[in-house]
Amino acid sequence: MIELEEEGSMLTANAPILIAPSALTFQRDLPGFRGARHFKVEPLGGSLSGIFANLCCTDTVYLQDELPLNNLVLLTMSPGALWPDYEVHVEDEMVDQLEIREPDDVALLVIVHPQEPLINSTVNLYSPIVYNRRTGAADQLVPSVTEEEFRWSLRTPFPKE
Repeated sequence: MIELEEEGSMLTANAPILIAPSALTFQRDLPGFRGARHFKVEPLGGSLSGIFANLCCTDTVYLQDELPLNNLVLLTMSPGALWPDYEVHVEDEMVDQLEIREPDDVALLVIVHPQEPLINSTVNLYSPIVYNRRTGAADQLVPSVTEEEFRWSLRTPFPKE
């Protein structure tokens, strides 16, 4: 369920979405990747179609040691597909920056840290990517509380079932 809340005008988002091809423009550099602001979302096919996608940066990105990286690709997924109780609260400032006006505007992606086999992977549920499906405006939510207070971890394991 995605809803605009009355109290504090915050947005709650946790519904699973089928990821569609789109272009995202981040409001600031993706943390850890200087210059990474423009991305293409490329859904992966197969039996997990619409759940996983590659997030492909179209900018030249610089890592912390100033080396350029021209092909940054991050594996992402819709968190609600595996964690139905996943929920985040987005502050008013981000809601305004991303021009989120309706519940259907917002979607979440989380970055997957892939391992072989995929079931051994972890997911960053602590800092989801929040984006406006209508405009493509995006940002990564970086909570001001600890992982314990937030309830979700940077390295959440995949459910084993």
